[in-house]
Amino acid sequence: MAIFYKNENGTILTALSGGSVPAGFEAIEANTVDAATEKHVPAVELQRDGRVIHVQVGEVEHPMEEAHYIEWVALETEDRLEVHHFKPGQKPVTFFPVVAKSGTVYAYCNLHGLWSAKF
Repeated sequence: MAIFYKNENGTILTALSGGSVPAGFEAIEANTVDAATEKHVPAVELQRDGRVIHVQVGEVEHPMEEAHYIEWVALETEDRLEVHHFKPGQKPVTFFPVVAKSGTVYAYCNLHGLWSAKF
């Protein structure tokens, strides 16, 4: 299971297994229930007989403004962690070409932190 750490400067590190927390960093937990107006929980859809994973951040597409946007989306499966980065103005939508029956998708909002959805 991926573990995410953040320091006071906003730098994020990821570890694929447990261990000691890097100096100056704190572990961050992913939220999974979204009651906010802006939607953050990744919406995951398996396509092409499970060979493509389509992700949109939020059932209602998350805003992608300079002051408020999704910085990245990550897919964690049994044998990989893949990250796709975004910039303001881009759509918070991506595809992961991978065969996976289960896993976790993470999304990181610059204002509201880490979110996740299992599939």
